[in-house]
Amino acid sequence: YNGKIVATGDIGCYALNINPPFSVTHTQIDMGGSITAGHGFERVERFAQRGLKVFSFIGDSTFFHSGMTGAAEIVYNKGRMIPCVLDNRITGMTGHQDNPGTGYTLLGDEAPMLSVEKIFTAMGFAPVLTVDPQDLTAMKETVDRAVAALERGEHPAIVTRRPCLLIKRDRFQKGMCHVEPDKCRSCRSCLKVGCPAVSMEEGKAVIDRTQCVGCTVCAQVCPFGAIVKEEV
Repeated sequence: YNGKIVATGDIGCYALNINPPFSVTHTQIDMGGSITAGHGFERVERFAQRGLKVFSFIGDSTFFHSGMTGAAEIVYNKGRMIPCVLDNRITGMTGHQDNPGTGYTLLGDEAPMLSVEKIFTAMGFAPVLTVDPQDLTAMKETVDRAVAALERGEHPAIVTRRPCLLIKRDRFQKGMCHVEPDKCRSCRSCLKVGCPAVSMEEGKAVIDRTQCVGCTVCAQVCPFGAIVKEEV
């Protein structure tokens, strides 16, 4: 959207997107502050006059902790913003504690799993769009749908869902990506995804196999098909 967004962030591993190469988030205040700050921004008339779209980014754990109250205020006050819950099925930043959306208690006992989508729907958000954030094409289409709904006067919400690969009780079968040097054109597009496994050596992209989790995001942005995934 040509930079015409206000992105309010929260406390979590996704807070790192305030740094290059992403440089996305404009605010980080406190737990739950992404939604309330975003709602405050979009109430300012000059933001609407400039055509700015407001997105708030909050993790699933923080949403259950202190984000739901702010979300309720968006619909109640006829707000025009898009809350985005980044659901990695765990409390990632502070030690992998369980939360009401994981299906387990802090002691590891099975528990009811609260649905972020159903909570949004109960509050009056519609459409509520769920997407795998590592599918870049689907992610872009979801953002486009949410913005179109916002412009129609609706109350869209986005839930991006991809479990954290460090969740110990899950056994992920992950392939790893590698670069085919003959196809690499040194365009550095893969560096823009901000993955610590990707770097440049002697003018060619390389992938550190000890850090790669096989998400394929780097392969999706490579315009020359130089990055391929090794299937398990």
